[in-house]
Amino acid sequence: MSGSESGARDVMQAAMAWHAATQRGDCDWDAFTAWLEEDAAHQQAYAYVAGVEADIERNRPALREQLREESPVRSGRRRWPLAIAAALVLGVAIALGWNQWPFHATAAQEYTALAGTLQIPLDQGVQVTLASGSHIRVSGRHHERVELTGTAYFDVRHDPDRTLLVMAGGRVVRDIGTRFEVFGDDNMLMVAVTEGIVSVDLPGEAQGARVAAGQRLMVSGTPLRAEYASIAVDDVAAWRSGRLIIRDEPLSLVAAQIGVHSGMKVTVDTAIAGRRFSGVLVTGDGSQLAARLAEIMGLDLQPRGNSVHLAAKAAVQ
Repeated sequence: MSGSESGARDVMQAAMAWHAATQRGDCDWDAFTAWLEEDAAHQQAYAYVAGVEADIERNRPALREQLREESPVRSGRRRWPLAIAAALVLGVAIALGWNQWPFHATAAQEYTALAGTLQIPLDQGVQVTLASGSHIRVSGRHHERVELTGTAYFDVRHDPDRTLLVMAGGRVVRDIGTRFEVFGDDNMLMVAVTEGIVSVDLPGEAQGARVAAGQRLMVSGTPLRAEYASIAVDDVAAWRSGRLIIRDEPLSLVAAQIGVHSGMKVTVDTAIAGRRFSGVLVTGDGSQLAARLAEIMGLDLQPRGNSVHLAAKAAVQ
């Protein structure tokens, strides 16, 4: 076995172990997040494993029937538990090389919204609206796995036989049919739902945290903190009409979202990162968003090469 094949096997085995831990509810979430952020291949492998698990769950009746046919009672052999069948399916994926497994798309597709929003129709009634400055990588046999950096709005036709997986902010958002917005950058995540229900992999939530219509989930801060809030559905993804509507969000999360639309990194001093902001910002071309936020909040805007930093203004002597 070549070094690259061995490395791919190790990554896939680690992804399987992490996925099992998240399902049992005994996951070391800090270590899991660090592993995801270590390499893009880790995120891809984890999304793949989650997708295979969803495929197995969807085809559970057919698998059970197949096992019944192959292990009849009259033969005297023990029937294989379905969990073993699932493990064998994943084992085949490792043996063949997970990039060659038929559940995986032959070629991933990537999209970037360079200026303005970008409409992206995917398979099986999935419509993605990508915010300016955002990027997605789409894979899976039916485009069911999306890796997002930035902000996107998803309009997903309901289909219980298909689970859309959105990797963002080091976490997985799962949906079978609804309308929702996702922002993800580094280890920060925001999910806002206008219709239906989505689930998000979170520490302590073995079955996934549920976010329903009219709800928003934010994950940010140091240490990371998950926070729910009720929202007006009309506020969700208002950037599609040229506005950012922000309701009681920490500055660290606001700055990260502004950075997407402005095309530059916007950071916040740790001393004020938890300060809350509510307001409406006109996006325009994005170039004035950070300056406008600094003006409203009375902050000092410090250019730093291709990025800007927000800090409290020094006291006047």
